[in-house]
Amino acid sequence: MKKPSKGDIVEIIEGEQKGARGLVKNIDKVNEKAEVELSNSESILVSLENIKLVEKRNLPIKAILHTEDMKGYIFIEGELDDVQETIKNIPHVKGVIKKEVNIKEIERFLIPEKEVIKIEEGDIVEIISGPFKGEKAKVTRVDEAKQELVIELLDAVIPIPVTVSMNVARIHEKKKG
Repeated sequence: MKKPSKGDIVEIIEGEQKGARGLVKNIDKVNEKAEVELSNSESILVSLENIKLVEKRNLPIKAILHTEDMKGYIFIEGELDDVQETIKNIPHVKGVIKKEVNIKEIERFLIPEKEVIKIEEGDIVEIISGPFKGEKAKVTRVDEAKQELVIELLDAVIPIPVTVSMNVARIHEKKKG
């Protein structure tokens, strides 16, 4: 008998879930168990000897995307017939929107957002534009509302507070402690 693989449809032939069908989510080859998602979205671990392969699923799907920002939707890249065959046994799928989606429309879900690094008092910043470009300075005050920093240039003989926009500074070194 053929061993199931991830993505295959199997039927449980022994135990309290006998007769239930589900989708293989994972295979643990060491312990010879399969994680099977049943039609009620419950995932259970089943010994490989207690399941039989119902449907081998080697469909030419190129990519699948599910994002938290668009709950209830799965984007599948492939031919329409293959997409319909893929979703046929996925629990809770109601149907297919038979419309191609331009990659530009979902690109924002594919590119991770950059982590915003917050500038705080005591940080050492480098000025990246303006008359002090290339200078390093210590942040003495942060005005979030105006998006401004009050800095003191490190190389200045006498530290003079200078107010600059947050977008002309980048963190060189975070405050220790």
